Amino acid sequence: MPNKRLRILIADASREQCGRIERLLNGLGYFRVAAVESFRELVTLTHYSCDPFENFDLLLLSGELAFAAGVDAGAFCQGNPQIRHAMIYGGRTEQALPVVLGASALQEILWVQGATQEILQRFIAHINPPASSGKDRTF
Repeated sequence: MPNKRLRILIADASREQCGRIERLLNGLGYFRVAAVESFRELVTLTHYSCDPFENFDLLLLSGELAFAAGVDAGAFCQGNPQIRHAMIYGGRTEQALPVVLGASALQEILWVQGATQEILQRFIAHINPPASSGKDRTF
């Protein structure tokens, strides 16, 4: 059975988009969800946390939010000890999407066109597989 206690952070300037994604996650059984609407709030939670060992299991980051802040979304997520896994959606990129930006035993980063229910469900199942099965590598 997958761990439904994942700590998930949504970072998107659109309150409506945050709400839509949170409802999708709730429908999948994930309720430990927080949302921020600015890059400054995201940095505060992922770089300046008062507890350096408290991290997010999954960051859902709007590529547009990072672009507007002048930040490379992939570089922001890679190697950040406060972010276990990340899915960046939308934004401006020259790459064909979806693309895996980083994959290791400790952190996986996926950049997709949009945060749809199917993509969320497949990525979460990949990073949080049931204890009795192996990881599914397809997106």
